[in-house]
Amino acid sequence: MSYSDTPEQSAVIGWQGTRLVVGAFAGTGKTTTPRRFAEQNPDERMLYVAYNRAIRDEAQQKFPYNVTCRTSHQLAFAATGKYFTTRIAGNLKVTDIARALNSKNWRLAGNVLVTLNHFMSSADEQIMAMHTPDEEELSGAELAAARHVWLKMTARRGDFPVTHDTYLKLYQLSRPNLSSRYSTILFDEAQDANPVTSAIVLNQSCRVVLVGDPHQQIYRFRGADNAMNAPVLDGADRLWLTHSFRFGPEVANVANRLLALKGETRDVA
Repeated sequence: MSYSDTPEQSAVIGWQGTRLVVGAFAGTGKTTTPRRFAEQNPDERMLYVAYNRAIRDEAQQKFPYNVTCRTSHQLAFAATGKYFTTRIAGNLKVTDIARALNSKNWRLAGNVLVTLNHFMSSADEQIMAMHTPDEEELSGAELAAARHVWLKMTARRGDFPVTHDTYLKLYQLSRPNLSSRYSTILFDEAQDANPVTSAIVLNQSCRVVLVGDPHQQIYRFRGADNAMNAPVLDGADRLWLTHSFRFGPEVANVANRLLALKGETRDVA
């Protein structure tokens, strides 16, 4: 079944600015609307940044020919991950850290592991005290150890395990210029983006469209943050999709009561 564009969707599809943040409630066309935007701009070369492989695969089936669909790790692998193919591991282990430090101090190794994971998911350019598990009880040895392991991990001729987040972080630190290839970036699920991916997208000079539902932020425990609220977007255009195709007025009424408890002032219809 197909639907005509709502006035809210038409506003997004016809947008002509440089930065756009689209707040989209459940079932309001969060994927359909960017697709229609791409169809209406066939001369633009666009990059759709998907949260995971499943979303990317679905997008590849739906978006027109002028849109390249990639995950952030796909972008990073082509540029930096390819140098570490024989060393990529699922996750870092405390034993990996201890071996790199030549130490049996498991508390130190554990703190270094946490510090590295925090750093790799951040937008920061250096490992700092704020990345450690307990900044107040930080010892200089922990920070120095974390930096030492990071250097071992990122050495191209080394043998220390590399995670997918390692080469993604290296990609962000390299300050890639996606604007040289794409005129517009479509950033989906922006409410659940990790800071390192947000930094890659928001540092581009091309047009950027972020789409997300601030009430479906479910990965904060992984360090995800709402890119839609990034300070760099203070002057961005903002539009909303509030007409849901997923349910009727009775469910919408219940949803609005629940959203109001969270401080939401807009109604889903």
